[in-house]
Amino acid sequence: MFSLRGMIHCTILFLAGVMAPIYSHPLDDIKELKLKDWQPRSMMVTKVTRVEKPAFPVIDVHNHLGGVKNVEQCLAEMDEAGVECVVNLDGGWGERLKRELARFDEAHPGRFLTYALIDFKGVDDDDWSDRVAAQLERDFEAGAKGLKFHKSLGLSVRYKNGALMRIDDPKLDPVWEMCAKYKRPVEIHTADPAAFFTPLDRFNERWHELNDHLDWLFHGKDYPSRNELLQQRNNVIAKHPDALFIGAHVGNNPENLAAVAKWLDSYPNFHIDIDARISELGRQPYTTRRFLIQYQDRVMFGTDTRPDRNAYRMYYRFLETDDEYFDPSEGHHPQGFWRIYGVFLPPDVLKKLYRENAKKILVGLQ
Repeated sequence: MFSLRGMIHCTILFLAGVMAPIYSHPLDDIKELKLKDWQPRSMMVTKVTRVEKPAFPVIDVHNHLGGVKNVEQCLAEMDEAGVECVVNLDGGWGERLKRELARFDEAHPGRFLTYALIDFKGVDDDDWSDRVAAQLERDFEAGAKGLKFHKSLGLSVRYKNGALMRIDDPKLDPVWEMCAKYKRPVEIHTADPAAFFTPLDRFNERWHELNDHLDWLFHGKDYPSRNELLQQRNNVIAKHPDALFIGAHVGNNPENLAAVAKWLDSYPNFHIDIDARISELGRQPYTTRRFLIQYQDRVMFGTDTRPDRNAYRMYYRFLETDDEYFDPSEGHHPQGFWRIYGVFLPPDVLKKLYRENAKKILVGLQ
């Protein structure tokens, strides 16, 4: 038989084993929890709506398919999610572009629209402008449906002397003019989220994300300010009224929809897409809903996420439902440390955003 002392000892060991998962560290240790390890779980109990298919067929005007090996898998994901057509922004130029056009647009008419890129190599050369404009004309003749500019224009494309090439550099004028001549839209990504241009300190609302991607931080003397970059882009839009511009990521200023509204009012040749920014739009649902209704003829659907049925369904949930306080990361990747709210747009607005606005300005739709 156990002695009383033995029984007490066994009881203590048992309780210690049971309680260990909860109190594995002294309570004071929680004060030393590192911010990178903090992963709060919401206690909110809210409605969850699963939107399997959109209210209307969708045209995704912003996607990247350059690394896709299995085109049939992309088509399967699109079909499951009710996506009619995807714009592929990774066409490149010259022979590569022709290969991408053959693999996507020509093999699957009406399902893909492939855009060209321009080659910044040799940007110091006197004939660079004429050379890239001539190549772009050949690319449009070959079947490119538009032109894409990455954020590298303004942030990393440099002359030999180290100076950054401005977005409104006159050397690019022949490029914009070529797009106007062929009536091909320009999908332009300028700058990045506002937090990426602020110090990485205790006040930065994207602290977690930037610590995982330090190369996304553009704060400091090596870079123009975010406002300066956006102004450079707007200078181009104003200077070339016959060219059509699509501002990626809500014009890359979803944190300030009042400013985006002013741009849309000022530049009739400027449109925007919502790709990869529902995390910003969804945390200001009242303002976003009013904005999308007011500018319903100028906003288009996009994801910036390789075709995936669940990613698309996250966008549909945001646009079509009044669900509250949900995690949008499945739609792209975690962006910011907050949750979003649905904006339950009216059917007539959804139809324009999903496809009708894109049909007005994109080239090559069936």
